[in-house]
Amino acid sequence: MTPPALLVAAALGLTACGGDNPGEAAEAGEVNTNESIESLEDVNEAPTLTELVSAGELPELAERLPVAEDIMVEPVLEQIGEHGGTWNMPWNGIDSPWGIGKITEEALFRFAADGDGVEPNVAKGYEVNDDYTEFTIFLREGMKWSDGEPFTARDVIFWWEHVMKPEIFQRGVYDAFYSTDPETGERAQAVIEQVDDHTFTVSFEHPRVLFLERLAIDAKWMFAPAHYLENILDEFVGEEEAMRIASEHGFADLEGWYEHITYYFWIWPDRPSLRAWVATEEPRSNNVTWERNPYYWKTDAEGNQLPYIDQVVLESVQDDSHVLLETMSGHFDISQFGFGNFTELAENQEQGDYRILQWEGVNWASDSLMLNQTVQDDQLRELFQDARFREALSVAVDREELSEILTLGLGAPQQASINQALPFHQEGWAEQWAEYDVERAGELLDELGLEYDGDYRTLPDGSELRLEILQESDDAQAGDFEELLQHYFEAVGIRTDVRLVDRGTLDQTLLDNEHVATTAFGPGGISPYLRPDTVVPVRDIAAGNTWFGEFGCMYEQVCEPSGDYEVPEAIEQMWDLWAEVSSATDTEAIEDAAEQIVKLHQDNQWVLGYTGPVPMLIAVSNDIVNVPDGVTFADEFRDLGHGRPAQFSFVGLED
Repeated sequence: MTPPALLVAAALGLTACGGDNPGEAAEAGEVNTNESIESLEDVNEAPTLTELVSAGELPELAERLPVAEDIMVEPVLEQIGEHGGTWNMPWNGIDSPWGIGKITEEALFRFAADGDGVEPNVAKGYEVNDDYTEFTIFLREGMKWSDGEPFTARDVIFWWEHVMKPEIFQRGVYDAFYSTDPETGERAQAVIEQVDDHTFTVSFEHPRVLFLERLAIDAKWMFAPAHYLENILDEFVGEEEAMRIASEHGFADLEGWYEHITYYFWIWPDRPSLRAWVATEEPRSNNVTWERNPYYWKTDAEGNQLPYIDQVVLESVQDDSHVLLETMSGHFDISQFGFGNFTELAENQEQGDYRILQWEGVNWASDSLMLNQTVQDDQLRELFQDARFREALSVAVDREELSEILTLGLGAPQQASINQALPFHQEGWAEQWAEYDVERAGELLDELGLEYDGDYRTLPDGSELRLEILQESDDAQAGDFEELLQHYFEAVGIRTDVRLVDRGTLDQTLLDNEHVATTAFGPGGISPYLRPDTVVPVRDIAAGNTWFGEFGCMYEQVCEPSGDYEVPEAIEQMWDLWAEVSSATDTEAIEDAAEQIVKLHQDNQWVLGYTGPVPMLIAVSNDIVNVPDGVTFADEFRDLGHGRPAQFSFVGLED
């Protein structure tokens, strides 16, 4: 495992360049072809697929895979696995698709297992010109969708022209596809063109050194099955027919349907996929079975077609306590938990026949609060944008007590800040506004003109000051942290409400800028330039929309301010610095601008942290091998998906 402090240095510049002069190695690029499979006769399929071939229900293996040299061979993790078995995992339903989504994701380019930059995945390779303005990307010849139709560059162009640019899944064109003029700071959208069936180009007006890294995060799946969507989208079939199809799938409008079939697409059984497993049932079922994809294009080092596991069964769960109980009983094979469940999991390991792995997170805090800097109420917005109010909410909380209650004392009582093991760590940041001081909190609130009658405070105009904290109801320990904050805040006179909602409602509330404050999500990531959207307001998405509100969609120029307010100078400075990152042509300039972005966060403390990061716990059945330990758990690495689940394998199946 590459130490976290080395991950950024590896990701920056080693993908397609050799150091401070990106052009030195730019012409070569990288093409990933295997040398261990000389012929398709060297590939072995799962017994369940052999049975289907024999029954005439499936084409021969040679007709389902790419040409031999374009098959992707995964390196051995612990051992060569065995075909077979059923992976039982918890499922929060159609409104929480990311659990199975990240596990099964197949990106065009992905982060390497050791964090050493990005590598081709769905793509076979790439070349880039000397000034990083044109990327030529190669696909795998003979690769097929899960329904057996060819996967070609046409599917990339279709996604770009008919899904991404029209923004039919309610997301703006990703930052990855813009380059920035180093002189003016203006952004220009890329041009994507097909060269042949297995080649396309992405061209920029200005250098885009970090394009592949941004692509691996922003637009992991920049492809869509044209042959399928041409029979779905109203652009091709007309609005009446498109609505009929949407209704059949339970949607009352095209907007919601398109978001699912083009963004959350992996949970729909009739939508072709490139993933290791594909859904066989509608996601609204309580228990949904996913079967191995017979057209999956990867093998292990001995030529065994992946995935090893035959099927994944997603079982509907009511809440996290259900997941915990079923894991401790040995029913769920692999489950993820926050560190607050460590004691119970450890005490039941032998009974449940599982082991506990600890994956290191990269968040700035394990428990944090974000005030919406563009909240629609004018008085609250002015208050939230005043650092004195944020400091008051910070020092009003006893972090020592909170840490013991929520993290067994393992989450350090500190401010939201970058861990000392990661790049861009700032000395003294963790201690900023972190000392429990109720008297100081009161003084700051008095300075702000928030009158206190002994019970609650009022806003300067005499109206009620009320803080509503929004959180996802399915989140581990949902309500526990929020109710503690409510206790501390009301002790200094701030009336506080806690509102728990489902994930769909949470996302929509954040996207609509209707939240006041939230404990959902928060900044983090390996570096501010690998995952800027929670650190810099550059995207209008829920996960990054927790503290900066409308600033993200304003940056993307897809919305106007909902009130009469000016963008704070610090936000403008961050946008300028992000423009420097986006247009820089050497690593030193990128790192310098990123450092300044981090220092703006330290100076302003938009995110209030109360406990330091704690590991993510992965409970794994002792019957399963090839699940790594000590891996970095980060969204840009796709969480558990970074462990290469297609290689997870049951052992002793013959018994």
